[in-house]
Amino acid sequence: MSKSSVVVTGLAWMGSGVGSIESALERLFTSAEQELSLTVYALGTDPERITTWLESALVRGVAVRMILNRSEEQPAAAISNLKRLAASYPHFSLFRFSGPENSELHAKVIVADRRLALVGSSNLSWHGMVANHELALLVEGETAAGVASALDRLFHSAFCERV
Repeated sequence: MSKSSVVVTGLAWMGSGVGSIESALERLFTSAEQELSLTVYALGTDPERITTWLESALVRGVAVRMILNRSEEQPAAAISNLKRLAASYPHFSLFRFSGPENSELHAKVIVADRRLALVGSSNLSWHGMVANHELALLVEGETAAGVASALDRLFHSAFCERV
C-alpha cells in the first residue's frame, strides 16, 4: 500500500499543517539506511546543507547515486564538494546526464531505501527549499519503489555518464 503527502515552499502555501520541502529532504537524507538515489536539475551556489546531509548519509555507509543535469554548468563550489565526496567515499556514484541533443534531465527526485520518495519541482538550492513557491509529493511504499525502478532505468541507460 502507498501513502502520500504534499510538501511545499513559499509563504502562500505554508501553514495549516502542510509540510515543507526542506523538512522532507532532511527526512530522506537522515532516514536512509541503505541507499539514496537522486536526480538533480540545478544545485544552489551555497550547497552546504545538501553537502552536510549527503556526507552524513555516506558516513553511515549509505550507497548514494546522483545524476546531475549539465554538470559542467553547475556551480563550481557544488561540483567541487561532490567530487571530493566521490573521491572519499567509494559508495558515492556521481553521474552527469548526457541525453540526446536539446534534452535535459529536468526531474527533481530523491528516493531513500526504495520506500520513501520526494518527487516535485524544487531544485537543491536555497530558493528551491525555502524561497520559491514549489510543490512536491512525498510518497511511501509501492509508489516509492516504482519511482526507484524508474531511476534504475535512467542510471543504467546510455544517457548516464560517471563524472
